Amino acid sequence: MGCEIPNDTLEYTKPQVDFERWSDAKLAEIGSLVETSIAQISRPVLVVFELGHFTLPRKAENIAWAKQNVAFVEALAGRLIRKYNKEVKFLATLLINNFDNADEKEAEEVLHELFDGNIYIPRKSLKILSERNLKNRAYKALKKNSALADSFIHIDGKAYLKDEEYQHDLAAGFVSPDGDIIPRCGLILTSFLNKVSELARVRMHPQKDYEVLFVSFSQEFHEYQRVRLGVDIYTSTHDLVVTPIVMHWDYSRDCCLISHRASDVKQWSEYIG
Repeated sequence: MGCEIPNDTLEYTKPQVDFERWSDAKLAEIGSLVETSIAQISRPVLVVFELGHFTLPRKAENIAWAKQNVAFVEALAGRLIRKYNKEVKFLATLLINNFDNADEKEAEEVLHELFDGNIYIPRKSLKILSERNLKNRAYKALKKNSALADSFIHIDGKAYLKDEEYQHDLAAGFVSPDGDIIPRCGLILTSFLNKVSELARVRMHPQKDYEVLFVSFSQEFHEYQRVRLGVDIYTSTHDLVVTPIVMHWDYSRDCCLISHRASDVKQWSEYIG
């Protein structure tokens, strides 16, 4: 069965542990898309890889998918380094759900398993972000950033991103009885990108004029949807210039649902690769 935008999202949530290796053709296809995006950017570029979302305690299906994902990004980074050398910089990130001090030992074991032997995306260069921390940051940002808080419309106890040209059907958060927005995944991803902005300033210093090419991989279809929403919220309310490539990858069928757009447009181009 080919990869397609699912009518029944249960197809994309059942565990899959028998992952096949991605093909060289897929590496060339995604690599070409990234290179085309870089060519369209007129300023220095930082390529930010969001390697995926991870849950602890770890599950076999997460490990299997993550291994393939990290291996693919390692190969993709190698391709880009051979083409651009030091002209393009990289930042690798990983979002871990419910990460706290009690999980540090298990997290280190998982990361050693995933990144051991990498050359282009080594463990030491990885930035780990906690979903719990990002949720708290998102809640505080709503209190301080009036543009962010005012970018939502409240419908039936949920907050949706306002937009005159199109409408999202995913809520970015719940609305409390006193009118506060309680962040959900879309706003958590917005907080993630705000943290990426901080990391980008450090990575690109002393350059002040640059653009982030944000390349995101999601194991589940609902994650893919929420990453897109987070990008739209962030780029509507913050100054960092972001060109996004968001992917939902089913390695078991070597196919990929891909969304991308330029930094100065709102509408996504979506296709199956």
